[in-house]
Amino acid sequence: MAAEAPVRLWINTYEAPRVTGHHAHETGQLFALREGLQVIETPSGRWVQPPGWIGWIAPRCAHAAQSFGATAGWSLHIDPAMAAGLPDGPHVFATTPLMRALIDQLTALDGASSAVVEERRERLVGVLLDELAASAKPSLHLLMPQDKRLAAMAAALANDPAMPDTIDQWVDRIGMARRTLTRRFAVETGLSFAQWRQQSRLLKAVELLSLGESVTAVALTVGYSSVSAFIETFRKNFGCTPARFFEGGMALPQAKKKPA
Repeated sequence: MAAEAPVRLWINTYEAPRVTGHHAHETGQLFALREGLQVIETPSGRWVQPPGWIGWIAPRCAHAAQSFGATAGWSLHIDPAMAAGLPDGPHVFATTPLMRALIDQLTALDGASSAVVEERRERLVGVLLDELAASAKPSLHLLMPQDKRLAAMAAALANDPAMPDTIDQWVDRIGMARRTLTRRFAVETGLSFAQWRQQSRLLKAVELLSLGESVTAVALTVGYSSVSAFIETFRKNFGCTPARFFEGGMALPQAKKKPA
């Protein structure tokens, strides 16, 4: 039996939202969307993937996925040996013009098959992996605490980011001393309660913006009483305003086939 190619590309489209339970791949997986939104979850956190960003799942990393709305994009499975420079867990990368140009070249090869094409595909993927490994921008990631009481609190806040409850209210609700809560939460998430809540609100904002919600509606939904304050916080975190976040998205050809 012939060995599988070290690089396999699929271009796909789905008209309805999809939910995929926890599973893992022997290969590494890169994927991106031209339209729609996807959320990746593991026991340790959740990653939001809007259009134009590149998602990554490391080989043998158990994860679940949920898409929102109709989606279209591509999925690239690569041999684990090629993925040594990428993170051990999920990651969502901001793209650059060079990355988008490499993807344009890769998707243009879809359906072609020859030794020359396979060699070119591997070279293009190699450069793409180098660019991703050198990326300094943070992932669209919300790390979840592992302590059961803190995890329940975090899940409630992530699901309803506009929830106004203060840390002192949570102290009473989950039966944990304030000092213990703040210390454990920081150790398990790498963020203070206030920083984590802001990150949760901003990632929910990205989800809603990608689905076409207005900036004003999003600001109110995620808990900001001032639209200008929301825009300024968003700009400080992502380097651009909400209105410009999706500019320069990754152009992709229309879907030709779905993965088996």
